[in-house]
Amino acid sequence: MMWKNGDLFPSVPFPKVEDRPLLVYHPAPDMNYVNSWSIMVENDQPFILFCDDMGPRYPDDLPFLETSLRMEYFARIANPLIGGRAYRHPELGYQNMLVQRQKDANLGIEDLPLLDILYVDWLEPFIEKRGRNSYSDIIPKLATHVRDGGLIILDRKHAETIPEWFTYSQIILSTKKDVCIEHIGRGEWLIPYVDLENVRDVEAEIFVVKNLNQEKKNMDDFLASLMHERRLKPNELLKTRNKLPLRWPGHPDKDSWMERYMEYLDRPESGEPYLPCPYNNSWSYKEYTTWVQSLIDRPEVLRPIPRKERTLDLGIKVTLVHGDIRDHLDWLYVEDASLILREKLMSDCLSNWCWLQYKAVDLQPKWNRPLITKLKWSGKNSTSNLTLKLLDLAKSSVVATIVHGDGSLKQLKRQLKKYQGEVEHLIIFHKDASDYSD
Repeated sequence: MMWKNGDLFPSVPFPKVEDRPLLVYHPAPDMNYVNSWSIMVENDQPFILFCDDMGPRYPDDLPFLETSLRMEYFARIANPLIGGRAYRHPELGYQNMLVQRQKDANLGIEDLPLLDILYVDWLEPFIEKRGRNSYSDIIPKLATHVRDGGLIILDRKHAETIPEWFTYSQIILSTKKDVCIEHIGRGEWLIPYVDLENVRDVEAEIFVVKNLNQEKKNMDDFLASLMHERRLKPNELLKTRNKLPLRWPGHPDKDSWMERYMEYLDRPESGEPYLPCPYNNSWSYKEYTTWVQSLIDRPEVLRPIPRKERTLDLGIKVTLVHGDIRDHLDWLYVEDASLILREKLMSDCLSNWCWLQYKAVDLQPKWNRPLITKLKWSGKNSTSNLTLKLLDLAKSSVVATIVHGDGSLKQLKRQLKKYQGEVEHLIIFHKDASDYSD
């Protein structure tokens, strides 16, 4: 609810958007992000809560964030390209996301498009000069990052200790007079909306922003940097629509957790599972398929990574891609590709897209004998029949690797002529235009 001059309003007038989630920014939140999250859940509309902090309190790091029933609340999903970690709550029934980065909020806010809602409880990162740390010194600059009609929610958490942050005017203009901030009331959320520790009653001053500036970043570009589905083509989304994303590696699935818990009940000395009880998945099947279909139906919001490629029939399908394999990991995941790379490049790829590890081939294991002895990747003296040896190690019918041998079509054709295995599609990335030229 919201108060204004003694009048009671049933709700805070959150901005409305179509065909996308609300973008909410909570800079330097520490654990207080559970309060801004709770408020947005109460609003019951799709949203993304984006947080920058020098010491982020990730919900899947100790101490783990869990409900009173020792259930996981946030399920971790793919890392954003923009950096940090991403999570969602599987039971809300609509698109939601928590993104946390380890970054100075004063710099992080520059990475974002114009915000629908700016939620602030700690203004310290935005103080430019000591002695100039009042509301009128800080908020007008912050308001330039909020879209026309957007809100600033100033949590009164520090109202008693830092009163100068709350000496607001009814209306204040920026120095350029292109942004106006109007106080519209005091919001109160007296009953925490989510079952999590650290959620508290919230009182906050609510301001509406009038902003004459143009959008600084495209919203669809930004959303594509957060969600890999938005970086795919419609025909690629069709392949993944009915396939729920896997759980984050290293986090147990529900069956494994229950098995561990039953062991604890039989032998208490073994100790309880150290992680809270997980969800089966980060999405429900119906919600995911509906959301992906909505992206397929609106291809203009997608930002697929462009690929410069050639497709050949050399006994098996061969796709030659001129570019860096690290830029196309989303696509390789959809293609269910088995990565076969040297150690350093493999490490880079898996750190960017960890789910590819399940079918990746570790050519150079640390403690075991290399899968290909005396491996020499490229040049005239490269390992003989290297393409065939790579295909024989594949863990799926699609293999992704990089240019090898002498990088010629002649050598590739000669080797594949002898191939009798189960790989149906070979994808080779190369950076030099002369590689695999006719």
